[in-house]
Amino acid sequence: MNDALNYGDEGLDLVIQALENDSLQVKSFASRLLKESGGEKGKQALLEFDPYLYFTKLDDWEVEEFNPEVGIVNPKNKAYVVNLEKLQILIQDERVNEVEGLICYLHYYDYESGYTASENYNDFFKIVLDNCVDLENLKALFVGDKEINRFRESYVEIGNIGSLLKAYQNLEVLHIRGCCEQLEFEIVKHNNLKTLIIETVFGNCNAFERICSSNLAALEYFELWMGQYYIPRHKNIIDTFKPILFSESFPNLYYLGIRSSENADEIAEGIARFCNTAELPITDNLLILDLSMGNLTEEGLGFLLQSSAISNLHTLDISNNCVSEEFLEQVEQLSPPNYWLITNFQEEIIERGIGVSRYLALHE
Repeated sequence: MNDALNYGDEGLDLVIQALENDSLQVKSFASRLLKESGGEKGKQALLEFDPYLYFTKLDDWEVEEFNPEVGIVNPKNKAYVVNLEKLQILIQDERVNEVEGLICYLHYYDYESGYTASENYNDFFKIVLDNCVDLENLKALFVGDKEINRFRESYVEIGNIGSLLKAYQNLEVLHIRGCCEQLEFEIVKHNNLKTLIIETVFGNCNAFERICSSNLAALEYFELWMGQYYIPRHKNIIDTFKPILFSESFPNLYYLGIRSSENADEIAEGIARFCNTAELPITDNLLILDLSMGNLTEEGLGFLLQSSAISNLHTLDISNNCVSEEFLEQVEQLSPPNYWLITNFQEEIIERGIGVSRYLALHE
């Protein structure tokens, strides 16, 4: 496939066809080639085949468990899986400056070492911060809970991540999974980060606001799991996202995922309202808006449908919310969307005596 790109459009078509290959390795390699060297035609092919392949993710790197006895071998396009012990050995390897990807799994409690979760993250943080010069080529980093709990319940406490971005200016992907009540983030400027994912059921209001106010000029993919997100009385949930909606922080954003939010209607209304008033609204460039796993109702969806905010979208994902089937049928009959509308698995709204309510998916 590398050679195919030397043969113009015919070679490019061959790589595009490889997206249909049965081999996951072939698909992954084709996807990476199209993103890096396929131009607009290559990216459009990715978008039509699977819009999520359009973005830079950890999947673009071959995952390999780090073996201390073997050391670093052929690290290009490779992400090494490490724990703290293996990470300390890896950074002493003479080829450490060639490492492109790290996947560091943390555990709530390690019975052998006696570490608690917070000590675990702090130790990881100190190691990578102290060795940022040696890891100068690091492009992809995952840190957090190894277990993908259905409700993202995790006792792995994530601390300071803002300093990681300041230290690693070549980083393209940062993926965090854990409890983010103690999350620390200072407003930063970063010119290379393309993907930022934060999976949590417990969020930190101040840290999330600083993230959304940072200058991440290259960011294309931002996925934030809101979980049980405490909002001070004097604030509105949409205030957190204002810098994004006005394209002040992430001017090149193509995917915005605000997932599992118990304020989904307010977020939908805010997106519709601000994108009609902003001079450069985020929705001019946005390809995918993901509001899945929240408590969105037809009221919130109605705000979006009645605005021009989603007219340029490729995909609107409102799966696992609580929009009525009757409303979705009316939308399809009266004004079929010109984008891919993902609506599967809608919950019923439940009468609870004090009104109508629906928990966010991570709360259930």
